[in-house]
Amino acid sequence: MAPRTPRVGIRVVGCDPRNGKIAARRFVPSVKVYVEAYGCTQNYGEARLMQEALRGSGHTITTVEADADAHVLVTCTVVETTERKMARRMTELAVYEKPFVVAGCMAAAQRDRIRAIVPRAKLLPPRKWPQIVELLGAGTACGDRAAEIESNSFGWRDAIVPIAQGCAGRCTYCITRVARGQVASYSVDAIVGQVRRHVERGVREIKLTGQDTAAYGLDAGTDLAALLRAVDDVPGEFRVRVGMADPLTVYPIQEALVAAYASDKIFKFLHLPIQTGDDRILEAMRRQYTVSEFEEIVERFRRAYPEITLSTDVIVGFPGESEEQFEATMDLIRRVRPDIVNVTRFSPRDGTPAATMPGRIVGWKVKDRSRRLTRLRFQISRDGNERFVGREVDVLVTEPGKPGTVLARTPEYRQVVLPEPATIGEFLRVKIDGARATDLSGHVLTNGLYTPVQIHTGSPVV
Repeated sequence: MAPRTPRVGIRVVGCDPRNGKIAARRFVPSVKVYVEAYGCTQNYGEARLMQEALRGSGHTITTVEADADAHVLVTCTVVETTERKMARRMTELAVYEKPFVVAGCMAAAQRDRIRAIVPRAKLLPPRKWPQIVELLGAGTACGDRAAEIESNSFGWRDAIVPIAQGCAGRCTYCITRVARGQVASYSVDAIVGQVRRHVERGVREIKLTGQDTAAYGLDAGTDLAALLRAVDDVPGEFRVRVGMADPLTVYPIQEALVAAYASDKIFKFLHLPIQTGDDRILEAMRRQYTVSEFEEIVERFRRAYPEITLSTDVIVGFPGESEEQFEATMDLIRRVRPDIVNVTRFSPRDGTPAATMPGRIVGWKVKDRSRRLTRLRFQISRDGNERFVGREVDVLVTEPGKPGTVLARTPEYRQVVLPEPATIGEFLRVKIDGARATDLSGHVLTNGLYTPVQIHTGSPVV
């Protein structure tokens, strides 16, 4: 048998970002690329864009790391345990001795550590992800046009749309600001264009993401509410989940944001991280808002949308946190009763002010506080979900579940486990039969409204 002719890719020598036209090109062999991502939704979104750009440039995307000609690791460094996992994965992937790109937050914030682990690795900080094509030596696509290229061949059932890089805060514990920098918003036209293209190809769940979505537009004379109104104007039947929004940046625009949430296309879901229930610890964290301002935002959203799903984040064991201050956090959670509480134990990050603060809390005490808050969180979540049992609700089927089931989302983004069959992208009428702390379960009513959508199968980000 004659040897197989290698696939051919095209390298861009000059590219006009306004129209994506190629000025000059030369042919090089394409390669199989393995992309692995960790961390926040924005990391996964950028990993998808890298895959789309690579596929559009003639490369092949593989989900088997051993079969790859090159590896891309999109890293997270939010806490020390995650950083250790990233270091382990670098070591494991480096064994293949293939071209290796380390992207994501570690590529900006821990460059020296990466070089110590894999000296030959190429570093690709978050804001430079469009250079992935150039780093791997081939390409026909400008980075800002990546989402237009063969996107439905990957089989993604949702669309992650980054709306900005960076944040407006200067928290004393956060390494992400070091990696992502200050706010840099994408244009409304570019974001709306991406949403429109995703909807046209059959995607029904759009996830708008950023380190702080409410910081959107601070650098461009606009805001998140205006963006949501523009997205709402996109024709089609789809739903939008708004990513984490910081109280600091939500507070000034809360009235307009509450109004923008009135659209049926916007999931009534608010991820509003409080971090602690004590104003003195908030000040030490340099969060730049108060507990009362957080509660004011929650009250305003709940007044407009009583069933809204509230998600928040809490850090336990911040340096100097007394038992009394921790109890203030517990009291706040009992009072506000968020549906979701993401509990994180304080992790000192080199290069941040909090890493050298006095009053470090001993490990066993931090673990105990984490367990106590987690128990409270699950009790509140279970109680909140139980009030939906017996109700009939409309849901969007979003993804496969465990064997024999599919997962769907209510208008408040609560997860519902349903028995098969159902098609991803269907809007159904269901009855809720059961509730747990983490989800609801139900069955499809015979008069449910079916809107099947064809979604191509393919290889998602690992």
